[in-house]
Amino acid sequence: MEVVITRDEEEGAPYAAALGGGWRPVYLPVTQVAGADPADLDRLQAALRTPRDHLFVASRHAVPPLAAAVRAAGLAPAEVAPATAVGPATAAALIAAGFTATARGDTGVDAAAALVAAVRRAGAGPGWRVLAPRAAAGRDEPLALLRAAGAEVEDLVAYRTVAAAPGSPALAAGRAALAAGAALCLVFAPSQVEALAALLAADGGLAACAARFVALGPTTAAALRAHGVACATAAAPTPEAMANAVATVYPEA
Repeated sequence: MEVVITRDEEEGAPYAAALGGGWRPVYLPVTQVAGADPADLDRLQAALRTPRDHLFVASRHAVPPLAAAVRAAGLAPAEVAPATAVGPATAAALIAAGFTATARGDTGVDAAAALVAAVRRAGAGPGWRVLAPRAAAGRDEPLALLRAAGAEVEDLVAYRTVAAAPGSPALAAGRAALAAGAALCLVFAPSQVEALAALLAADGGLAACAARFVALGPTTAAALRAHGVACATAAAPTPEAMANAVATVYPEA
């Protein structure tokens, strides 16, 4: 059976793998990364001049603007605080750019919890300082966990997510799969819901899709329901939780 995954192959492959061999993934990257506003980057550059104890980087997409801001601040990556990275791909991007980085989890919440544990093992008290370059409207749960543990977190926009151009060749296979009656569609963010709805508007919109939808979290589920689409919801932002949610609507798979 076909599953449409609203990410590119690099970011969607772990979710396809968690589903197992009964599913054939088709990738539909309905959003893409765009640069932050110049004012956002100015704020990031200014913030880097204040010493921090840690960086918290949730996506590889934050690395190029972070590195550019470091250079603009007259610093070298090795001079800024060590980074906690979400996932090995983000850690690898940071290390390639010259930062000191450790992958501490595959999700933001897991990485934040691991950073808290590391800080407590080191004996740091309240007020440890974290700079978090992130996506506009990125997930707040990891930063909330850090703040609850006593961190002083400054989160600044490093990049934005925008809808992909409707005529992009990268969308053709996923759009065709949905039109042909793909069994399942995995959606990861409210911005993806809106982009997908716009892409499919001429075909009757989301509600006209035969696919069953699974959302990565309650805010994405709420966005789907606002378009008249019922969905299952993953209990955590992980491939395993998404696969468990799929099992509630396709137990035979």
